[in-house]
Amino acid sequence: MSKWDTFMVGDLFEIYKPKVYHTYEVKENPNGIPYVVRSKFDNGIKYRVSKNNSIVTSPDGVISFGSENATFFYQEEEWCSGRDIYYIDTRGIPKESCLFMIACLQTIVGKYSYSNGLFPNLLKRETIKLPIDGYGKPDWNYMKTSMLSIKESISSSPIFTLKGTIKYFV
Repeated sequence: MSKWDTFMVGDLFEIYKPKVYHTYEVKENPNGIPYVVRSKFDNGIKYRVSKNNSIVTSPDGVISFGSENATFFYQEEEWCSGRDIYYIDTRGIPKESCLFMIACLQTIVGKYSYSNGLFPNLLKRETIKLPIDGYGKPDWNYMKTSMLSIKESISSSPIFTLKGTIKYFV
């Protein structure tokens, strides 16, 4: 069991605002890159769009969030964004550790809404609890191991292997 400590988000990470693309500026393409918008569903992805020389993409391996819905998502591939989308630069941190951290970040969203959005200056001042290593730093390895353990226990559960009906959620 790891010890936990409280961290201010802005002390751990940089938060960025990507270039904004409105729906009329992108072309839907099922083989394209994700177009991330202010949605609580499907990892925030409205659909995939064509990537061309005029599209400035945001990096993969980051946590995106919409200011008005305050939902956090891990972006596995480069993407472009709609209005009021931001990202926490978590490149270099394992995906599973980011997923663990998303669960911790979700604990703060209750006080934010459409009329009281979670903008970067507010998120930077928010505090979250994270497991720590022996040096008092976030224990990314513990987070990764915990998430892999949860994934393994879920995928080996009989309910998730019945005719593959639920397995695709894992």
